[in-house]
Amino acid sequence: MADGQSSSLTAPAKLLLLASLLAKDGVITNNGKAFLKELILQKDPRLMELLERFDSQEGQDTAFLDTINDLIEGEAEKLFDSLYNECTLEKAKSLSKAEREVKSMDEEKSLIYGEVEFHSFARVLRKIGPRPGTKFYDLGSGTGRAVFIARFLHDFDRCVGLEILEGLHGAAAQVLERYNQHYRQYLSTGNSQRVAVYQGSILEQDWSDGDLVFANSTCFDDDLMEQMSKQAERLSPGAFFVTFTKGLTSDEFELMERKRYKMSWGPATVFIHRRLNHDKTVFSNEQLQDVPDDDSYKEYDDTYESSDEDEEEDDEEKDLDLADYDDGEEEDGEDDQLEDLD
Repeated sequence: MADGQSSSLTAPAKLLLLASLLAKDGVITNNGKAFLKELILQKDPRLMELLERFDSQEGQDTAFLDTINDLIEGEAEKLFDSLYNECTLEKAKSLSKAEREVKSMDEEKSLIYGEVEFHSFARVLRKIGPRPGTKFYDLGSGTGRAVFIARFLHDFDRCVGLEILEGLHGAAAQVLERYNQHYRQYLSTGNSQRVAVYQGSILEQDWSDGDLVFANSTCFDDDLMEQMSKQAERLSPGAFFVTFTKGLTSDEFELMERKRYKMSWGPATVFIHRRLNHDKTVFSNEQLQDVPDDDSYKEYDDTYESSDEDEEEDDEEKDLDLADYDDGEEEDGEDDQLEDLD
Protein backbone atom coordinates (compact mmCIF):
# COMPACT_ATOMS: atom_id res chain seq x y z
CA MET A 1 0.00 0.00 0.00
CA ALA A 2 1.60 3.28 -1.11
CA ASP A 3 2.46 5.71 1.75
CA GLY A 4 0.50 8.58 0.21
CA GLN A 5 -2.57 6.48 -0.34
CA SER A 6 -2.31 4.86 3.09
CA SER A 7 -1.96 8.14 4.97
CA SER A 8 -5.04 9.62 3.30
CA LEU A 9 -7.34 6.75 4.29
CA THR A 10 -9.22 6.22 7.51
CA ALA A 11 -8.53 3.06 9.47
CA PRO A 12 -11.75 1.30 8.32
CA ALA A 13 -10.99 2.23 4.72
CA LYS A 14 -7.47 0.86 5.07
CA LEU A 15 -8.86 -2.38 6.46
CA LEU A 16 -11.38 -2.70 3.63
CA LEU A 17 -8.64 -2.10 1.09
CA LEU A 18 -6.40 -4.64 2.81
CA ALA A 19 -9.20 -7.24 2.80
CA SER A 20 -9.78 -6.63 -0.92
CA LEU A 21 -6.06 -6.96 -1.73
CA LEU A 22 -5.75 -10.18 0.27
CA ALA A 23 -8.78 -11.65 -1.51
CA LYS A 24 -7.51 -10.53 -4.92
CA ASP A 25 -4.17 -12.23 -4.27
CA GLY A 26 -5.89 -15.40 -3.09
CA VAL A 27 -4.52 -15.12 0.44
CA ILE A 28 -8.07 -15.19 1.79
CA THR A 29 -11.29 -16.28 0.12
CA ASN A 30 -14.08 -13.98 -0.99
CA ASN A 31 -16.21 -15.40 1.80
CA GLY A 32 -13.32 -14.65 4.15
CA LYS A 33 -13.37 -11.08 2.89
CA ALA A 34 -17.10 -10.90 3.70
CA PHE A 35 -16.43 -12.02 7.28
CA LEU A 36 -13.62 -9.46 7.63
CA LYS A 37 -16.00 -6.74 6.42
CA GLU A 38 -18.42 -7.76 9.15
CA LEU A 39 -15.66 -7.44 11.74
CA ILE A 40 -14.77 -4.01 10.36
CA LEU A 41 -18.40 -2.91 10.72
CA GLN A 42 -18.32 -4.18 14.30
CA LYS A 43 -15.15 -2.12 14.89
CA ASP A 44 -13.41 -5.16 16.28
CA PRO A 45 -10.28 -3.89 18.13
CA ARG A 46 -8.23 -6.86 16.95
CA LEU A 47 -8.31 -5.46 13.42
CA MET A 48 -6.59 -2.27 14.49
CA GLU A 49 -3.79 -4.32 15.97
CA LEU A 50 -3.53 -6.21 12.68
CA LEU A 51 -3.43 -2.96 10.73
CA GLU A 52 -0.54 -1.71 12.84
CA ARG A 53 1.31 -4.95 12.24
CA PHE A 54 0.65 -4.73 8.52
CA ASP A 55 1.96 -1.15 8.34
CA SER A 56 5.11 -2.08 10.25
CA GLN A 57 5.84 -5.48 8.76
CA GLU A 58 4.29 -5.15 5.30
CA GLY A 59 2.13 -8.13 6.19
CA GLN A 60 4.83 -10.55 5.09
CA ASP A 61 5.11 -12.83 8.12
CA THR A 62 3.11 -16.04 8.28
CA ALA A 63 1.89 -15.21 11.79
CA PHE A 64 0.08 -12.17 10.39
CA LEU A 65 -1.67 -14.25 7.74
CA ASP A 66 -2.51 -16.98 10.25
CA THR A 67 -4.09 -14.37 12.51
CA ILE A 68 -6.19 -13.07 9.62
CA ASN A 69 -7.44 -16.57 8.84
CA ASP A 70 -8.07 -17.32 12.53
CA LEU A 71 -10.27 -14.20 12.76
CA ILE A 72 -12.18 -15.28 9.66
CA GLU A 73 -12.68 -18.80 10.99
CA GLY A 74 -13.84 -17.44 14.35
CA GLU A 75 -16.47 -15.27 12.69
CA ALA A 76 -17.53 -18.13 10.40
CA GLU A 77 -17.83 -20.47 13.39
CA LYS A 78 -20.23 -18.07 15.13
CA LEU A 79 -22.46 -18.06 12.06
CA PHE A 80 -22.13 -21.84 11.77
CA ASP A 81 -23.08 -22.40 15.42
CA SER A 82 -26.11 -20.16 14.98
CA LEU A 83 -27.15 -22.10 11.88
CA TYR A 84 -26.98 -25.38 13.84
CA ASN A 85 -28.45 -24.21 17.14
CA GLU A 86 -31.60 -26.26 16.45
CA CYS A 87 -29.74 -29.27 15.07
CA THR A 88 -27.35 -30.39 17.79
CA LEU A 89 -24.96 -33.32 17.69
CA GLU A 90 -27.12 -35.12 20.24
CA LYS A 91 -30.23 -34.67 18.09
CA ALA A 92 -28.44 -36.00 15.01
CA LYS A 93 -27.05 -38.95 16.94
CA SER A 94 -30.55 -39.83 18.17
CA LEU A 95 -31.99 -39.59 14.65
CA SER A 96 -29.31 -41.92 13.30
CA LYS A 97 -29.66 -44.48 16.07
CA ALA A 98 -33.48 -44.51 15.97
CA GLU A 99 -33.65 -45.07 12.23
CA ARG A 100 -31.09 -47.85 12.28
CA GLU A 101 -32.99 -49.59 15.06
CA VAL A 102 -36.35 -49.33 13.25
CA LYS A 103 -34.84 -50.58 10.00
CA SER A 104 -32.77 -53.31 11.71
CA MET A 105 -29.55 -51.72 10.47
CA ASP A 106 -27.69 -51.83 13.80
CA GLU A 107 -25.12 -54.24 12.41
CA GLU A 108 -24.18 -51.87 9.57
CA LYS A 109 -21.28 -50.18 11.30
CA SER A 110 -20.60 -48.00 8.27
CA LEU A 111 -23.70 -45.97 9.22
CA ILE A 112 -22.56 -45.05 12.74
CA TYR A 113 -22.85 -41.31 13.26
CA GLY A 114 -19.83 -39.08 13.83
CA GLU A 115 -19.11 -35.44 12.94
CA VAL A 116 -16.17 -33.25 12.04
CA GLU A 117 -14.88 -30.61 14.47
CA PHE A 118 -15.11 -27.10 13.03
CA HIS A 119 -11.55 -25.86 13.46
CA SER A 120 -9.90 -29.18 12.61
CA PHE A 121 -11.83 -29.50 9.37
CA ALA A 122 -11.18 -25.83 8.62
CA ARG A 123 -7.44 -26.47 8.96
CA VAL A 124 -7.66 -29.43 6.58
CA LEU A 125 -9.48 -27.30 4.00
CA ARG A 126 -7.04 -24.42 4.43
CA LYS A 127 -4.12 -26.79 3.88
CA ILE A 128 -5.62 -27.98 0.59
CA GLY A 129 -6.56 -24.45 -0.51
CA PRO A 130 -9.41 -25.31 -2.91
CA ARG A 131 -9.66 -23.00 -5.91
CA PRO A 132 -12.66 -20.71 -6.42
CA GLY A 133 -15.42 -22.13 -8.57
CA THR A 134 -14.73 -25.79 -7.78
CA LYS A 135 -17.06 -28.46 -6.37
CA PHE A 136 -17.17 -30.01 -2.91
CA TYR A 137 -18.85 -33.31 -2.00
CA ASP A 138 -19.37 -34.91 1.39
CA LEU A 139 -20.09 -38.65 1.11
CA GLY A 140 -22.21 -39.62 4.11
CA SER A 141 -22.91 -36.02 5.06
CA GLY A 142 -25.18 -36.55 8.06
CA THR A 143 -26.80 -33.22 8.91
CA GLY A 144 -24.43 -31.38 6.56
CA ARG A 145 -21.91 -29.91 9.00
CA ALA A 146 -18.84 -30.49 6.81
CA VAL A 147 -20.79 -29.17 3.82
CA PHE A 148 -21.48 -25.85 5.53
CA ILE A 149 -17.96 -25.49 6.92
CA ALA A 150 -16.75 -25.79 3.32
CA ARG A 151 -19.46 -23.37 2.14
CA PHE A 152 -18.69 -20.68 4.74
CA LEU A 153 -14.91 -20.73 4.47
CA HIS A 154 -14.25 -21.24 0.76
CA ASP A 155 -15.45 -20.08 -2.64
CA PHE A 156 -16.75 -23.36 -4.03
CA ASP A 157 -19.21 -23.12 -6.90
CA ARG A 158 -21.39 -25.65 -5.11
CA CYS A 159 -21.24 -27.79 -2.00
CA VAL A 160 -23.16 -31.08 -2.03
CA GLY A 161 -23.95 -33.57 0.73
CA LEU A 162 -24.99 -37.19 0.10
CA GLU A 163 -26.63 -39.07 2.98
CA ILE A 164 -28.39 -42.44 2.96
CA LEU A 165 -30.35 -42.16 6.23
CA GLU A 166 -33.71 -40.44 5.82
CA GLY A 167 -33.73 -38.85 9.27
CA LEU A 168 -30.30 -37.24 8.94
CA HIS A 169 -31.10 -36.10 5.41
CA GLY A 170 -34.34 -34.51 6.63
CA ALA A 171 -32.45 -32.64 9.35
CA ALA A 172 -29.90 -31.45 6.77
CA ALA A 173 -32.74 -30.26 4.53
CA GLN A 174 -34.11 -28.15 7.40
CA VAL A 175 -30.67 -26.65 8.01
CA LEU A 176 -30.41 -25.88 4.29
CA GLU A 177 -33.76 -24.10 4.39
CA ARG A 178 -32.57 -21.95 7.31
CA TYR A 179 -29.35 -21.23 5.42
CA ASN A 180 -31.16 -20.06 2.28
CA GLN A 181 -33.58 -17.89 4.25
CA HIS A 182 -31.31 -16.32 6.85
CA TYR A 183 -27.59 -17.03 6.39
CA ARG A 184 -26.67 -17.03 2.72
CA GLN A 185 -26.84 -13.23 2.66
CA TYR A 186 -23.78 -12.95 4.92
CA LEU A 187 -21.50 -14.55 2.33
CA SER A 188 -19.86 -12.99 -0.71
CA THR A 189 -22.32 -11.93 -3.39
CA GLY A 190 -19.68 -12.65 -6.01
CA ASN A 191 -20.06 -16.42 -5.64
CA SER A 192 -23.00 -18.77 -6.16
CA GLN A 193 -23.09 -19.89 -2.47
CA ARG A 194 -25.22 -22.84 -3.52
CA VAL A 195 -25.68 -25.87 -1.27
CA ALA A 196 -27.58 -29.07 -2.05
CA VAL A 197 -28.26 -32.21 -0.01
CA TYR A 198 -29.43 -35.50 -1.51
CA GLN A 199 -30.59 -38.77 -0.03
CA GLY A 200 -29.07 -41.93 -1.42
CA SER A 201 -26.13 -44.30 -1.38
CA ILE A 202 -22.72 -42.82 -2.11
CA LEU A 203 -22.13 -45.82 -4.39
CA GLU A 204 -25.21 -45.05 -6.50
CA GLN A 205 -24.86 -41.26 -6.75
CA ASP A 206 -22.57 -39.57 -9.27
CA TRP A 207 -19.89 -37.39 -7.68
CA SER A 208 -17.30 -37.82 -10.41
CA ASP A 209 -17.19 -34.06 -11.10
CA GLY A 210 -15.96 -33.33 -7.57
CA ASP A 211 -12.79 -31.31 -7.10
CA LEU A 212 -12.63 -31.96 -3.35
CA VAL A 213 -14.43 -35.02 -2.00
CA PHE A 214 -14.66 -35.88 1.69
CA ALA A 215 -15.76 -39.06 3.47
CA ASN A 216 -15.84 -39.54 7.24
CA SER A 217 -14.75 -43.14 6.72
CA THR A 218 -13.73 -44.10 10.26
CA CYS A 219 -16.42 -46.79 10.47
CA PHE A 220 -16.53 -47.77 6.79
CA ASP A 221 -15.93 -51.49 6.34
CA ASP A 222 -13.33 -52.85 3.93
CA ASP A 223 -15.85 -53.58 1.19
CA LEU A 224 -17.27 -50.05 1.25
CA MET A 225 -13.77 -48.54 1.26
CA GLU A 226 -12.86 -50.72 -1.74
CA GLN A 227 -15.98 -49.75 -3.70
CA MET A 228 -15.68 -46.07 -2.84
CA SER A 229 -12.02 -46.06 -3.82
CA LYS A 230 -12.85 -47.67 -7.16
CA GLN A 231 -15.55 -45.09 -7.83
CA ALA A 232 -13.12 -42.32 -6.86
CA GLU A 233 -10.97 -43.25 -9.86
CA ARG A 234 -13.58 -41.47 -12.01
CA LEU A 235 -12.46 -38.14 -10.54
CA SER A 236 -10.36 -35.87 -12.72
CA PRO A 237 -6.58 -35.69 -12.25
CA GLY A 238 -5.72 -33.23 -9.50
CA ALA A 239 -8.93 -33.80 -7.53
CA PHE A 240 -8.50 -34.14 -3.75
CA PHE A 241 -10.09 -36.86 -1.64
CA VAL A 242 -10.04 -36.61 2.18
CA THR A 243 -10.79 -39.65 4.36
CA PHE A 244 -10.66 -40.36 8.10
CA THR A 245 -8.80 -43.25 9.76
CA LYS A 246 -8.59 -45.33 6.57
CA GLY A 247 -6.94 -44.27 3.35
CA LEU A 248 -8.17 -44.99 -0.16
CA THR A 249 -7.18 -48.39 -1.50
CA SER A 250 -6.71 -47.24 -5.10
CA ASP A 251 -3.23 -46.79 -6.55
CA GLU A 252 -4.62 -43.99 -8.73
CA PHE A 253 -4.07 -41.53 -5.86
CA GLU A 254 -1.04 -39.96 -4.26
CA LEU A 255 -1.11 -39.69 -0.45
CA MET A 256 -0.29 -36.04 0.22
CA GLU A 257 -0.54 -36.12 4.02
CA ARG A 258 -1.52 -38.30 6.95
CA LYS A 259 -2.03 -36.39 10.20
CA ARG A 260 -4.14 -36.67 13.35
CA TYR A 261 -6.81 -34.08 14.13
CA LYS A 262 -9.42 -33.66 16.86
CA MET A 263 -12.97 -34.62 15.89
CA SER A 264 -16.30 -34.78 17.76
CA TRP A 265 -15.56 -38.28 19.08
CA GLY A 266 -11.82 -37.83 19.72
CA PRO A 267 -8.67 -37.88 17.56
CA ALA A 268 -8.77 -39.21 14.00
CA THR A 269 -6.09 -39.65 11.37
CA VAL A 270 -6.88 -37.52 8.33
CA PHE A 271 -5.69 -38.74 4.93
CA ILE A 272 -5.37 -36.20 2.12
CA HIS A 273 -5.15 -37.89 -1.30
CA ARG A 274 -4.79 -36.39 -4.76
CA ARG A 275 -5.83 -38.04 -8.02
CA LEU A 276 -2.85 -38.90 -10.22
CA ASN A 277 -2.77 -38.30 -13.94
CA HIS A 278 -4.20 -41.11 -16.05
CA ASP A 279 -0.65 -42.35 -16.76
CA LYS A 280 -0.13 -42.44 -12.95
CA THR A 281 2.33 -39.57 -12.95
CA VAL A 282 1.99 -37.01 -10.17
CA PHE A 283 -0.42 -34.19 -10.94
CA SER A 284 1.25 -30.77 -11.13
CA ASN A 285 -0.40 -27.46 -10.28
CA GLU A 286 0.88 -26.19 -13.62
CA GLN A 287 -1.79 -28.39 -15.21
CA LEU A 288 -4.59 -26.42 -13.59
CA GLN A 289 -6.82 -24.43 -15.90
CA ASP A 290 -9.03 -21.51 -14.97
CA VAL A 291 -12.49 -22.66 -13.96
CA PRO A 292 -14.95 -21.65 -16.70
CA ASP A 293 -17.56 -19.08 -15.72
CA ASP A 294 -20.73 -20.91 -16.64
CA ASP A 295 -24.10 -21.84 -15.20
CA SER A 296 -23.50 -25.57 -14.93
CA TYR A 297 -24.33 -25.54 -11.23
CA LYS A 298 -27.96 -24.71 -12.05
CA GLU A 299 -28.69 -28.38 -12.66
CA TYR A 300 -28.53 -28.77 -8.87
CA ASP A 301 -31.61 -27.48 -7.10
CA ASP A 302 -31.20 -25.15 -4.14
CA THR A 303 -33.67 -27.30 -2.23
CA TYR A 304 -32.96 -31.01 -2.12
CA GLU A 305 -33.71 -34.46 -3.53
CA SER A 306 -34.56 -37.54 -2.35
CA SER A 307 4.04 -43.61 4.52
CA ASP A 308 4.78 -47.35 5.11
CA GLU A 309 2.29 -50.08 5.76
CA ASP A 310 3.25 -50.70 9.39
CA GLU A 311 2.98 -47.00 10.27
CA GLU A 312 -0.42 -46.79 8.58
CA GLU A 313 -1.71 -49.81 10.52
CA ASP A 314 -0.43 -48.26 13.75
CA ASP A 315 -2.32 -45.04 12.99
CA GLU A 316 -5.56 -46.97 12.45
CA GLU A 317 -5.15 -48.74 15.78
CA LYS A 318 -4.74 -45.40 17.55
CA ASP A 319 -7.90 -43.94 16.06
CA LEU A 320 -11.14 -44.45 17.89
CA ASP A 321 -12.88 -47.39 16.26
CA LEU A 322 -16.47 -46.18 16.44
CA ALA A 323 -17.74 -49.68 15.72
CA ASP A 324 -16.38 -50.78 19.11
CA TYR A 325 -18.24 -47.98 20.87
CA ASP A 326 -21.68 -48.29 19.32
CA ASP A 327 -24.65 -47.70 21.64
CA GLY A 328 -22.50 -45.78 24.11
CA GLU A 329 -20.56 -48.77 25.46
CA GLU A 330 -17.55 -47.68 27.49
CA GLU A 331 -14.27 -49.36 26.77
CA ASP A 332 -10.66 -48.83 27.80
CA GLY A 333 -11.59 -45.90 30.04
CA GLU A 334 -12.28 -43.57 27.14
CA ASP A 335 -15.83 -42.70 28.21
CA ASP A 336 -15.02 -38.98 28.07
CA GLN A 337 -14.43 -39.30 24.31
CA LEU A 338 -17.64 -41.21 23.68
CA GLU A 339 -20.00 -38.40 24.57
CA ASP A 340 -20.89 -37.62 20.97
CA LEU A 341 -20.82 -41.16 19.65
CA ASP A 342 -23.72 -43.32 18.64
